[in-house]
Amino acid sequence: MRVLVVVSPDKSDVFFANQLMKFLNVVGVVVENQTPERDRSSLIKKATKYASSPRTFIRRSLDVLDRTFLEPRQAYNQPGNALDFGEEGRKLIVSDGVESLYTEGVNAINASEYRDWMHNLRPDVIAVCGASIMKADLLSIPAYGVVNLHGGLSQFYRGLFTTDWAIHNNEPECVGATVHFVSRGVDDGDVVYQGRPTIVADDNPNSLYEKVVRLGVEMMVQAVSDLEQRRCHSVSLTTKGRLYLNDSFTTRVKRNTWRRIQAGVLSDYLANKSERDQRVETALINDFSKVSKVRKAATVSTS
Repeated sequence: MRVLVVVSPDKSDVFFANQLMKFLNVVGVVVENQTPERDRSSLIKKATKYASSPRTFIRRSLDVLDRTFLEPRQAYNQPGNALDFGEEGRKLIVSDGVESLYTEGVNAINASEYRDWMHNLRPDVIAVCGASIMKADLLSIPAYGVVNLHGGLSQFYRGLFTTDWAIHNNEPECVGATVHFVSRGVDDGDVVYQGRPTIVADDNPNSLYEKVVRLGVEMMVQAVSDLEQRRCHSVSLTTKGRLYLNDSFTTRVKRNTWRRIQAGVLSDYLANKSERDQRVETALINDFSKVSKVRKAATVSTS
């Protein structure tokens, strides 16, 4: 099965692409630029631009001071807490025979030149992690559909930074991943697999997200294998979780999330794990842990 991978330049997404190249027949990787070009004008020009709006000028000035003096001291910026997938998260390591494409502009994945490039690769399935919303023309390219790794449990949390939001909302039991078919909505397509990582007391939002991504890679590899063997059984998502957009995860929210860790949100959860897990476990769709156990047992019995 010919697989095309579409990701953002984020560490976790580059790691996702590198991992899939190890285990699947990946024929191409698209890395979508999602960062607007920085304003490189001089400080004088910037100050002049904001002079007509004192409130904006003050807010921008405070942001600069915050980034310079407060942000480096935050727990999530300490070396021991950094999100790090190693070399495979720092750069795309393209395998022999795999074509790669880096888009220009911002969130331009649906541009005609990129659509034509992907179409010419004749992918059977497109595996996505971190890309922008795809339009119908893109979704129709692969015969087996477009499958996305969402870093959350879609019936509880949709959108971005869902691991962090689960911690922020004192719901670590909702930390997990969903592999689903891409629809016109956001993280609400038919679910192929869902899974939850093992949480320990000394975890933090970054370590949990790393666990979520690594679990998600396993689920995506299995999902593509299931599609190839025609044994994929996806299930409709009947209950949609709250949608969290990029702008809602502010610096203030991020700092509050890490304060929850320091206040013992994970210890509180682990002390009542069985009770708190119950509502999530009953809501899981195609629980990957159960499916993988069954298939491992079947493999052992036939060996």
